[in-house]
Amino acid sequence: MATGTHSRRTGFFRLIGDVMDDVKDFTDDFLDRAGDLEHDLRKAVSNAVRPEEDTDTGATAAVPVGRTAAGRPGAGTSGRAAE
Repeated sequence: MATGTHSRRTGFFRLIGDVMDDVKDFTDDFLDRAGDLEHDLRKAVSNAVRPEEDTDTGATAAVPVGRTAAGRPGAGTSGRAAE
């Protein structure tokens, strides 16, 4: 009968293996969260840069007369459409 060579891990090497497994799990979780964060940041920047559109008419929000999109009075053109 052939006997197999089976080595047993000592307490120290078992500890090192457990630490390495925990580090791998932590790294996987960190990369998943970083991917989610990147997606959320890209979406936030995209929404901030792109003007919001009215989905019913496809028109953008009107700027009040005498104000610019930044809200400063008297700077720029009025928000009225050409008549």
